Amino acid sequence: MIPNIKKEAVLSMYQQGQKYNEIAESLFLSPNTVKSICRRSGIKPIQMDKPGHERCRNCGVPLRHSPGSKPKTFCSDRCRYTWWNRRRKLQPHHLVCSYCGRRFISYGNKKRKFCGRECYLLSRHGEGLP
Repeated sequence: MIPNIKKEAVLSMYQQGQKYNEIAESLFLSPNTVKSICRRSGIKPIQMDKPGHERCRNCGVPLRHSPGSKPKTFCSDRCRYTWWNRRRKLQPHHLVCSYCGRRFISYGNKKRKFCGRECYLLSRHGEGLP
């Protein structure tokens, strides 16, 4: 059962034009859960100004696309860096080092195998292995 607060957050984010996956990641929900909440409510997302004029994912400024080039996602490098850094810190991953067995936290990269450079080098050069 999802609390009403989360449902309201999902609906407001959806109405602002965010995608199901973005909402799911920020609220730590399944994309299918977000999709079903939005469909059951019957709320439609707010349409962007004109086709081809989406908004910056970080600050919401309308974007202008050049014909024949890849559509923009961010208005500037600063917005892109800010969005990625904020998103990277959202979900910490609790992992176990393949070499020493110590638990560590990784922000952003859930495929890390080692807690640090020392364990990586020791594992790579075969030192300390049985």
